[in-house]
Amino acid sequence: MFDASFWVAIAFFLFVLLLVFKKVPQIVLGQIDNKIKELKNKINEAEELKSNSEKLLSEAKSKLEKSDEENSNILAKAQKISDDEISASLEKMKISLENKEKAAQNKIEQAKNDAINQVKKVATKVAIETVEKVLTENLDSKKQEEINLSKVKQSIEKLKNIN
Repeated sequence: MFDASFWVAIAFFLFVLLLVFKKVPQIVLGQIDNKIKELKNKINEAEELKSNSEKLLSEAKSKLEKSDEENSNILAKAQKISDDEISASLEKMKISLENKEKAAQNKIEQAKNDAINQVKKVATKVAIETVEKVLTENLDSKKQEEINLSKVKQSIEKLKNIN
């Protein structure tokens, strides 16, 4: 009268009624809803993390740009300071060389003047000795007295003192 498939259908029907009676579909739907909520929360959390990471990335990029700008400014300032120091050092060196050149020229001028004065002294001494020798050798005693050798000697002394 009833075959096996009939009994399987009845068993299946009873099983479904039992599941409905025990509220299994609601529990399953609740579990599915919970999983959906979990997935939505994870998606929201992932989106929030993504927006935070994008925000952090943009902040890091702006900091990098600022540090690059600061680097450029520091390098420019350092270059300017270096150029100023170099120009100041060159100016000091130029002044120092000019002063040394002036000092050397002054020493040369002083040595030249000293040499000229020495030559004048030697020439005057030679001239005085020659005049004394000519007067003492070529004049007799009477003429020497007449000329008044002492006056000549005084004149010679004056000439010596001039040089």
